[in-house]
Amino acid sequence: MAVRSKSRRPFAWVAKKLNEEVLPDRRLLAAALQEVCRHLAVTDGEGQTPTHPTQAQAAAYLHVSETTLTRYLQGQRVPPEKGAAAIFDTACKDAGGSQNVGITRERFLELRLRAERERCANCSRHRDAARAAGQKLRALQDTNDQLERSMTERDRELRKLRQHAASLKQEAKRQATAQPTPVREAGPHGVRGATRPASMLPVPRRQGDRQQSTIGSLAARNVGRRAEELLHGGRPDITLALLRHTAEACTPTEVALLVALLRIQGQDEITDNLVHIYARDRGDQDVMQAALVLLEQRAAADAETLLRTAAAHLGSATSRAQGAELPR
Repeated sequence: MAVRSKSRRPFAWVAKKLNEEVLPDRRLLAAALQEVCRHLAVTDGEGQTPTHPTQAQAAAYLHVSETTLTRYLQGQRVPPEKGAAAIFDTACKDAGGSQNVGITRERFLELRLRAERERCANCSRHRDAARAAGQKLRALQDTNDQLERSMTERDRELRKLRQHAASLKQEAKRQATAQPTPVREAGPHGVRGATRPASMLPVPRRQGDRQQSTIGSLAARNVGRRAEELLHGGRPDITLALLRHTAEACTPTEVALLVALLRIQGQDEITDNLVHIYARDRGDQDVMQAALVLLEQRAAADAETLLRTAAAHLGSATSRAQGAELPR
């Protein structure tokens, strides 16, 4: 038998001080467990039974860790039902029966069950808070999913817009490299002759001569680029003169292509002015031909405006001769 010091009481490690935060039912279970453990006949690895066994020896004897046994005795942790029953049964066997332990098996297990079910006064509030937090989390996840789907759609639209912008840049680059028509050196008849023979009538792009359509498009682009430069240069008087010259010198097909081009470039004000001047100053046949080309260019709104403006100026010979001011 191992010799132990008599300076302290046997099983002194059992008397654990309980923290103030330990709940009542857990306190009762911890006190009962401390009393039960005092009746253990702890045997060491050599099969001897020391009179002053250590907590480590008791933990090994009960097949639990020393830390776990400490938490049981301090009320910090409730042992499982099988573990509590094993501790009680071992103590009863070592003490010679439950009558020597000071508590019945049923009572001991009842204390364990009550300690396990015990909840603090704030648990209900914590459960409500946890439930609300869970609902908020699910709502945030739904919102995040919606945002991700929206971002995917926006990315797809952005890619399309970038492709369209690249196409517009290429088109603008081609327009910038095109040779301009010498408007200053050619009068109205010269411009007509430079773009197409006077005897040829404008035909739709899908049915007419490709070379004729290409020449008309080039002339319209050159005039449109010059008009845009003058507008950005802050000289509206020259822009107005150029628009009047364009309405007089260009063919209906060229004017229609110019209107469509300026509309695509976002020059709405100068486009509206050109439509107004052409509808006011040109004959009905030219207006009708220009409107047909605009319809082919899918510019139905400008075609309608052209026809309505021409109809509004029917018989106004004085206005056509003098050239009214631009609409504001």
